[in-house]
Amino acid sequence: MNFLIGYLDAERNNGHEDPMLNEFTYGESSNNTTNLLNVSKGDYLFFHKTIHEKRYITAYYYVEKVMSVKVAQHNSLIIHKFNNPHLKKATNLLTNNECIAFGNPIFSKKLDVPLEITPQLLSKLSKPANLNSNQPPLAAISSALRTWKQLNSNDITLLMDEINRNEEKGRLTNNILSSNEVFQVLERDIEKLIASQPTILDDNYTLERSQIVFSDDSRLDLLLKDRVNNEYIVVEIKKGAIDRQALNQIKHYIKQCQKELGLSIVKGIIIGSSISKYYEAEIINAKKDGITTRTYGWRFAIN
Repeated sequence: MNFLIGYLDAERNNGHEDPMLNEFTYGESSNNTTNLLNVSKGDYLFFHKTIHEKRYITAYYYVEKVMSVKVAQHNSLIIHKFNNPHLKKATNLLTNNECIAFGNPIFSKKLDVPLEITPQLLSKLSKPANLNSNQPPLAAISSALRTWKQLNSNDITLLMDEINRNEEKGRLTNNILSSNEVFQVLERDIEKLIASQPTILDDNYTLERSQIVFSDDSRLDLLLKDRVNNEYIVVEIKKGAIDRQALNQIKHYIKQCQKELGLSIVKGIIIGSSISKYYEAEIINAKKDGITTRTYGWRFAIN
């Protein structure tokens, strides 16, 4: 029994946080207890909520176990490890079938890039949602998914493929981001954009490798190649201002590329929101070592 389950943020739900995505737990005490008790080890639970007037899948659990809350409360390991509010309820306040699901921490995931639930996505499911054409898109999708939607194995494959493609693509696509969505952009979103379009830095650049882990466990975001000058370019990305730490990091990566990858000519680009005024002279002076900086910004558009 696999399900697509809607939920509310804690601030919209009287402070009740559930599912708890940081620990992969989800409790149920109302009409859906029967559904949850029918979920077995290896089944999937996908969770969705409204974000900025759209509906998104934000996480999935690969279920490890579903058990009665009354039973779970007698297990000291569970009580001390997990903070799900259902586990903290007084015994006399528990409903008869109140239960809790535990996601496998290895195979469950809180999504870095939530997957938008669109009419097109819902139409691909084995049991397509019946959307009310007289309602606005968000209201129609929310109404259609108000009850738990059961999924089969083909639906699981479909959703996992969509989630993986969406996370590989990142947030920075040709779509216009809302002002609130801009603040959710991560370093890895910028990294994915450059990896897919290295020519936004220079027409001669191509992607050589990404996420290179060196022998000292340091990790390089991107390695590009200048195909005209036959040079390699180390790229370090910062969500905030470029500072001395970023400068030292990229110098380290340049040395590691020369030492461990055997590259002779290696230059560097640090990308950030700005250059820290405290280290501006030092960072600008690094040009003599082949290290330059780029800053990013946001373009206003009316959608």
